Amino acid sequence: MTSTIASVPAPASTGTDPDTAPAGYSSRRAWLITGALALFMVINWGDKSVLGLTSHALMDDLGLTPSQYGLIASAFFFLFGVSTVVGGMLVDRIQTRWMLIAMALVWAVVQFPVMGAASFSVLLISRVVLGLAEGPASPVSLHAVMKWFPDEKRDVPNAIVLGSSSLGVLIAAPAMAFVQVHWGWRWCFGVLGIAGLVWVALWLMIGKEGPYDVKPAGTPAATDDAEPDESRVPYRNLFASPTWAFLAFAGFACYFVTAILTTWLPTYLESVRGISTVSTGNLIAAVAATGAVAMFGQGWVSRRLLARGVSSRWSRSGVPAVAIVIAAVAMFAFAGTGGTVQLILMLPAFILYTTIFPAATAAVAEITPVAQRGTALGVFFAFFGVAGMLAPAIAGRLIENASTEAGGYHVLFLICGALLLAAGVAVLLLVDPERDRRRLQTKAAS
Repeated sequence: MTSTIASVPAPASTGTDPDTAPAGYSSRRAWLITGALALFMVINWGDKSVLGLTSHALMDDLGLTPSQYGLIASAFFFLFGVSTVVGGMLVDRIQTRWMLIAMALVWAVVQFPVMGAASFSVLLISRVVLGLAEGPASPVSLHAVMKWFPDEKRDVPNAIVLGSSSLGVLIAAPAMAFVQVHWGWRWCFGVLGIAGLVWVALWLMIGKEGPYDVKPAGTPAATDDAEPDESRVPYRNLFASPTWAFLAFAGFACYFVTAILTTWLPTYLESVRGISTVSTGNLIAAVAATGAVAMFGQGWVSRRLLARGVSSRWSRSGVPAVAIVIAAVAMFAFAGTGGTVQLILMLPAFILYTTIFPAATAAVAEITPVAQRGTALGVFFAFFGVAGMLAPAIAGRLIENASTEAGGYHVLFLICGALLLAAGVAVLLLVDPERDRRRLQTKAAS
């Protein structure tokens, strides 16, 4: 094979100007797809967070111990990492449209048994199956949206799709509080099942593959307008590059904190701080809303910096690295204070680190040949699944075995702060997408 990664045209030659856009491109369609995938992620994160948002009532109703609840929360991630990798590999070979439909259908169906037959076993099985189906959600939706934008314009749609995870929590927190108060916690799961079915109907009408794509094996060759088919890079080289490896570590650390946010923070606010269910929902919604702003803002800042010629080391790595370090400092302070000050610190502590998610996926896509992007993102997000599996279980053990419930949470928040600090420093000092892309180009050409 004579072509290499280095043969990819400069970003300027792949713009979305009508005169240079590939055949089949429509700006309106591109943003419509982005909006639909954002809604997909809203439902995805509603599914993830519903257990934490109903945890206080759920544990009381079913008589669950903190360890049992922690096991149920972790169960979501038992097969999450495996399905993330497998889903990423599959989406390099089949259309994202059908993958998304199959995943959303399973999400919807698996919620309904909890309404009528909730028990420890039903919840455990439901969360395992849900995690299996939701594992590939982020890499598949990102792969789908990237097919509609060239590299230099992906930061904003990436941020919109991933930032919608915060919108999922933002919408779910007050909505689930309302449903709990009026119809009981079981109906929270039913509402999300119905939402999943509605999204499937919508995607059947508008879902379509984008023109910035390499055709899967067995389909006609990509046209000259599609994104060029680059030489494949050995995965061992890709995964060993500092950019991929340390972004994966940062993703693990930050998702550990996210798992605590969605599974244990609501319970902490209700049981330790004595805040009502409705007020807790509003506080979690405030965290989610600010998190969405942070991720959208990161996408906008990165795009502006890239347009001004700033290297991706600083536009896609430096910006979120600084934000993570600030979040770490806020987390340490959050663990050591109380009252109104603690609630204020909750915002930066559980928000700023989220800027790494859209930035990291854009950086991984930058160093990865497009034909391998689904697999690379799948393995990348598998690290999130490991963090999601460990965090709730560790938290449950800490809280149950601590001399006081508040003491267990204090140790948990200190662990979160330490992980964030290590992640921020690693990304700031060691991640450089442009450097690693050049190294991979050289190895592919040799």
